Amino acid sequence: MTQGPFDIADAPDTSKMLDLGSLLLPNVPGLEVHLDLDVKTGNGKSVSLHLDMSIVELQVFAVAINEDLWGDMRNAIADGLREQEVECQVVEGRFGTEVRAVMPTVDLDGNAHVQPVRFVGIRGPRWFIRAVISGYGAVIESEKKSEIDDVIAQVVVHRGNEPQPPGQRLWLRRPTVNSELVTQENEPGNSKFGHLHISL
Repeated sequence: MTQGPFDIADAPDTSKMLDLGSLLLPNVPGLEVHLDLDVKTGNGKSVSLHLDMSIVELQVFAVAINEDLWGDMRNAIADGLREQEVECQVVEGRFGTEVRAVMPTVDLDGNAHVQPVRFVGIRGPRWFIRAVISGYGAVIESEKKSEIDDVIAQVVVHRGNEPQPPGQRLWLRRPTVNSELVTQENEPGNSKFGHLHISL
């Protein structure tokens, strides 16, 4: 089986995927999609995918053909965590080298906890995905990890042919709500796409 994510030129059938412009998402039962919009432009900066107790935030960038954006980014993440005295490791994962850490956090009640996190970089032809995975998907021993990783592996990137400076964010767009597969829900900014629940 071919390893994903896929470039649009090499992708399987995308007709039933959620089209956010530079990213197309699989229609996985139970998956919640949260699109983070830029307040000035209205474009999507990132998208968070929630499945069971796992969350992954995806951002996509343009890169030069021979550029290793992840190498520098990975080292900066690891160095920053260590400066904050956060334990982390750079290890080989499903999508290549990744940074695994246990981050201190505070819940809504003000209680201190630790949260496992995985920082993952995935390079394609002239594009790069940065994924931050938390929850069950960041617990390496957890069987739930494979579920969110399987979702990531089905993502399709549509970079476009226009020139983009290396490191430029590839913006996401709101899904087309008048599509046959997209229906509005009661609350503003919420809609359904097949099995998916979408929040803007």
